[in-house]
Amino acid sequence: MKKFIIYLLLLSFATFVHSQQLSSYCQTDTITIVKDSMDYSLITYKPINCNVILTAIRPDTAATDIFFAASAAFTAKNYKEIVGRFVGIDTVIANTTENETGLCSLTGNQAYIGPINDSLMYYYHAVQDENECYFQQMLLIYNEQKVECKIFGKQKPTFRRALVIKDNELLVIESLNRMNIDDFTDMMIEIGCTDAIYMDMGTWSEGFFVDEKGDKTVIGALRQNTKHQTNWLEFKK
Repeated sequence: MKKFIIYLLLLSFATFVHSQQLSSYCQTDTITIVKDSMDYSLITYKPINCNVILTAIRPDTAATDIFFAASAAFTAKNYKEIVGRFVGIDTVIANTTENETGLCSLTGNQAYIGPINDSLMYYYHAVQDENECYFQQMLLIYNEQKVECKIFGKQKPTFRRALVIKDNELLVIESLNRMNIDDFTDMMIEIGCTDAIYMDMGTWSEGFFVDEKGDKTVIGALRQNTKHQTNWLEFKK
Protein backbone atom coordinates (compact mmCIF):
# COMPACT_ATOMS: atom_id res chain seq x y z
CA MET A 1 0.00 0.00 0.00
CA LYS A 2 2.81 2.38 0.90
CA LYS A 3 4.51 1.67 -2.44
CA PHE A 4 1.25 2.44 -4.24
CA ILE A 5 0.85 5.76 -2.40
CA ILE A 6 4.46 6.70 -3.17
CA TYR A 7 3.83 5.81 -6.81
CA LEU A 8 0.78 8.09 -6.90
CA LEU A 9 2.73 10.93 -5.30
CA LEU A 10 5.55 10.55 -7.83
CA LEU A 11 3.06 10.42 -10.67
CA SER A 12 1.33 13.57 -9.41
CA PHE A 13 4.67 15.35 -9.08
CA ALA A 14 5.69 14.32 -12.61
CA THR A 15 2.36 15.58 -13.94
CA PHE A 16 2.82 18.88 -12.10
CA VAL A 17 6.35 19.35 -13.47
CA HIS A 18 5.17 18.53 -16.96
CA SER A 19 2.33 21.05 -16.71
CA GLN A 20 4.80 23.69 -15.51
CA GLN A 21 7.00 23.02 -18.53
CA LEU A 22 4.03 23.54 -20.82
CA SER A 23 3.02 26.90 -19.35
CA SER A 24 3.47 30.10 -21.32
CA TYR A 25 6.43 32.34 -20.60
CA CYS A 26 9.32 34.19 -22.21
CA GLN A 27 12.64 32.38 -22.32
CA THR A 28 15.80 34.49 -22.39
CA ASP A 29 19.34 33.75 -23.47
CA THR A 30 22.44 35.94 -23.64
CA ILE A 31 24.90 35.62 -26.52
CA THR A 32 28.34 37.24 -26.40
CA ILE A 33 30.20 38.05 -29.61
CA VAL A 34 33.75 39.35 -29.89
CA LYS A 35 34.20 42.10 -32.47
CA ASP A 36 37.35 44.21 -32.85
CA SER A 37 38.63 42.87 -29.51
CA MET A 38 35.44 44.07 -27.79
CA ASP A 39 32.78 41.88 -26.19
CA TYR A 40 29.22 42.65 -27.30
CA SER A 41 26.17 40.93 -25.83
CA LEU A 42 22.75 40.25 -27.33
CA ILE A 43 19.78 38.99 -25.35
CA THR A 44 17.12 36.88 -27.04
CA TYR A 45 13.49 36.81 -25.91
CA LYS A 46 11.84 33.59 -27.04
CA PRO A 47 8.10 33.17 -26.42
CA ILE A 48 7.04 29.73 -25.25
CA ASN A 49 3.44 28.72 -26.03
CA CYS A 50 2.50 32.28 -26.95
CA ASN A 51 0.84 34.06 -29.85
CA VAL A 52 2.03 37.44 -31.10
CA ILE A 53 -0.23 40.47 -31.54
CA LEU A 54 -0.05 44.22 -32.06
CA THR A 55 -2.12 46.69 -30.10
CA ALA A 56 -2.52 50.45 -29.73
CA ILE A 57 -3.65 50.04 -26.12
CA ARG A 58 -1.01 50.27 -23.42
CA PRO A 59 -0.54 46.81 -21.87
CA ASP A 60 -1.75 46.29 -18.34
CA THR A 61 1.34 45.38 -16.36
CA ALA A 62 -0.87 43.44 -13.97
CA ALA A 63 -2.26 41.22 -16.76
CA THR A 64 -1.50 37.54 -16.33
CA ASP A 65 -1.70 36.62 -20.03
CA ILE A 66 1.03 38.94 -21.44
CA PHE A 67 4.53 37.50 -21.37
CA PHE A 68 6.39 40.09 -23.44
CA ALA A 69 5.57 43.65 -24.49
CA ALA A 70 7.56 46.40 -26.24
CA SER A 71 7.08 49.08 -28.89
CA ALA A 72 7.11 47.95 -32.51
CA ALA A 73 6.43 50.78 -35.00
CA PHE A 74 7.86 54.28 -34.62
CA THR A 75 5.78 57.04 -33.04
CA ALA A 76 5.45 60.28 -35.01
CA LYS A 77 7.11 63.51 -33.94
CA ASN A 78 3.77 64.82 -32.69
CA TYR A 79 3.85 62.00 -30.08
CA LYS A 80 0.30 61.00 -31.06
CA GLU A 81 0.40 58.88 -34.20
CA ILE A 82 1.86 55.56 -35.27
CA VAL A 83 4.17 55.94 -38.25
CA GLY A 84 3.14 53.90 -41.30
CA ARG A 85 0.33 51.47 -41.91
CA PHE A 86 -0.63 49.50 -38.83
CA VAL A 87 -3.16 46.76 -38.15
CA GLY A 88 -3.58 45.78 -34.51
CA ILE A 89 -6.21 43.73 -32.73
CA ASP A 90 -7.95 46.98 -31.84
CA THR A 91 -6.75 49.48 -34.47
CA VAL A 92 -6.38 49.85 -38.24
CA ILE A 93 -4.29 52.82 -39.37
CA ALA A 94 -3.31 53.95 -42.84
CA ASN A 95 -0.75 56.60 -41.97
CA THR A 96 1.99 57.31 -44.48
CA THR A 97 5.48 55.97 -43.97
CA GLU A 98 8.44 58.26 -43.39
CA ASN A 99 11.60 56.27 -44.10
CA GLU A 100 10.38 52.76 -43.36
CA THR A 101 11.62 50.03 -45.71
CA GLY A 102 10.07 46.89 -44.24
CA LEU A 103 6.74 45.31 -43.37
CA CYS A 104 5.79 42.57 -40.97
CA SER A 105 2.57 40.56 -40.92
CA LEU A 106 1.86 38.48 -37.82
CA THR A 107 -0.38 35.53 -37.14
CA GLY A 108 -0.31 33.11 -34.23
CA ASN A 109 3.37 32.60 -33.46
CA GLN A 110 4.51 33.19 -37.04
CA ALA A 111 5.61 36.24 -39.02
CA TYR A 112 6.40 37.30 -42.54
CA ILE A 113 9.11 39.98 -42.70
CA GLY A 114 9.92 41.59 -46.03
CA PRO A 115 10.44 44.79 -48.03
CA ILE A 116 7.64 47.34 -48.33
CA ASN A 117 7.83 47.19 -52.11
CA ASP A 118 6.99 43.49 -51.86
CA SER A 119 3.22 43.60 -52.52
CA LEU A 120 2.70 46.51 -50.14
CA MET A 121 -1.07 46.68 -50.28
CA TYR A 122 -1.56 42.91 -50.48
CA TYR A 123 -0.20 42.28 -47.00
CA TYR A 124 -1.92 45.33 -45.50
CA HIS A 125 -5.35 44.21 -46.73
CA ALA A 126 -4.76 40.48 -46.31
CA VAL A 127 -4.13 40.72 -42.57
CA GLN A 128 -7.38 42.65 -42.10
CA ASP A 129 -9.30 39.92 -43.93
CA GLU A 130 -7.74 37.25 -41.71
CA ASN A 131 -7.84 39.22 -38.42
CA GLU A 132 -4.06 39.22 -38.26
CA CYS A 133 -1.62 42.04 -37.45
CA TYR A 134 0.76 44.21 -39.48
CA PHE A 135 3.25 47.04 -39.03
CA GLN A 136 5.94 48.87 -40.97
CA GLN A 137 9.49 49.50 -39.77
CA MET A 138 13.10 49.45 -40.93
CA LEU A 139 14.02 46.18 -42.64
CA LEU A 140 17.41 44.92 -41.42
CA ILE A 141 17.68 41.36 -42.78
CA TYR A 142 15.75 39.72 -45.62
CA ASN A 143 16.30 36.14 -46.78
CA GLU A 144 19.61 35.99 -44.86
CA GLN A 145 20.88 39.14 -46.57
CA LYS A 146 21.70 42.40 -44.83
CA VAL A 147 19.52 45.35 -45.84
CA GLU A 148 21.18 48.75 -45.64
CA CYS A 149 19.56 51.02 -43.06
CA LYS A 150 20.36 54.69 -43.60
CA ILE A 151 17.95 56.57 -41.33
CA PHE A 152 20.22 56.59 -38.30
CA GLY A 153 23.01 58.24 -40.26
CA LYS A 154 25.91 59.17 -38.01
CA GLN A 155 23.89 58.73 -34.84
CA LYS A 156 25.99 57.72 -31.85
CA PRO A 157 25.82 54.03 -30.91
CA THR A 158 22.76 53.18 -28.85
CA PHE A 159 20.77 50.16 -27.71
CA ARG A 160 18.99 48.22 -30.47
CA ARG A 161 16.06 45.80 -30.66
CA ALA A 162 14.53 43.79 -33.51
CA LEU A 163 11.86 41.21 -34.22
CA VAL A 164 13.59 38.33 -35.98
CA ILE A 165 13.14 34.90 -37.49
CA LYS A 166 15.84 32.46 -36.42
CA ASP A 167 15.69 28.70 -36.95
CA ASN A 168 12.12 29.24 -38.21
CA GLU A 169 11.13 30.68 -34.82
CA LEU A 170 9.99 34.17 -33.94
CA LEU A 171 12.19 35.97 -31.41
CA VAL A 172 12.99 39.45 -30.18
CA ILE A 173 16.69 40.32 -29.98
CA GLU A 174 18.11 43.28 -28.08
CA SER A 175 21.64 44.61 -27.70
CA LEU A 176 22.94 44.92 -24.16
CA ASN A 177 25.65 47.30 -25.39
CA ARG A 178 25.36 50.53 -27.31
CA MET A 179 26.15 49.82 -30.96
CA ASN A 180 25.56 51.20 -34.43
CA ILE A 181 22.90 49.65 -36.61
CA ASP A 182 25.36 47.96 -38.98
CA ASP A 183 27.14 46.09 -36.19
CA PHE A 184 23.80 45.07 -34.68
CA THR A 185 22.60 43.69 -38.01
CA ASP A 186 25.90 41.91 -38.69
CA MET A 187 25.74 40.21 -35.30
CA MET A 188 22.18 39.02 -35.86
CA ILE A 189 23.26 37.48 -39.16
CA GLU A 190 26.25 35.88 -37.43
CA ILE A 191 24.01 34.07 -34.94
CA GLY A 192 21.72 32.79 -37.70
CA CYS A 193 18.84 35.27 -38.08
CA THR A 194 17.32 34.97 -41.55
CA ASP A 195 14.94 37.95 -41.36
CA ALA A 196 14.78 40.95 -39.05
CA ILE A 197 12.76 44.14 -38.71
CA TYR A 198 13.60 46.96 -36.30
CA MET A 199 11.57 47.80 -33.19
CA ASP A 200 11.32 51.30 -31.73
CA MET A 201 14.11 51.98 -29.27
CA GLY A 202 16.01 55.01 -28.05
CA THR A 203 13.95 56.67 -25.33
CA TRP A 204 10.93 54.56 -26.38
CA SER A 205 12.45 51.27 -25.33
CA GLU A 206 10.50 50.36 -22.18
CA GLY A 207 8.84 46.97 -22.15
CA PHE A 208 8.70 43.86 -19.99
CA PHE A 209 8.87 40.09 -20.05
CA VAL A 210 7.71 37.31 -17.75
CA ASP A 211 9.98 34.33 -17.14
CA GLU A 212 9.15 30.69 -16.40
CA LYS A 213 8.85 31.42 -12.67
CA GLY A 214 6.30 34.17 -13.31
CA ASP A 215 8.71 36.96 -12.42
CA LYS A 216 8.23 40.15 -14.44
CA THR A 217 11.26 42.17 -15.54
CA VAL A 218 11.18 45.65 -17.05
CA ILE A 219 13.43 46.06 -20.11
CA GLY A 220 14.73 49.09 -21.97
CA ALA A 221 17.67 51.19 -20.82
CA LEU A 222 16.19 54.52 -21.97
CA ARG A 223 12.59 55.20 -20.99
CA GLN A 224 11.99 58.94 -21.11
CA ASN A 225 9.27 58.72 -23.77
CA THR A 226 7.48 55.70 -22.35
CA LYS A 227 4.36 57.77 -21.68
CA HIS A 228 4.19 58.66 -25.39
CA GLN A 229 4.41 55.12 -26.76
CA THR A 230 1.60 54.53 -29.25
CA ASN A 231 1.81 50.83 -30.05
CA TRP A 232 3.06 47.55 -28.62
CA LEU A 233 4.01 44.11 -29.81
CA GLU A 234 2.88 41.50 -27.30
CA PHE A 235 3.39 37.80 -26.85
CA LYS A 236 0.25 36.49 -25.17
CA LYS A 237 -1.14 33.22 -23.91
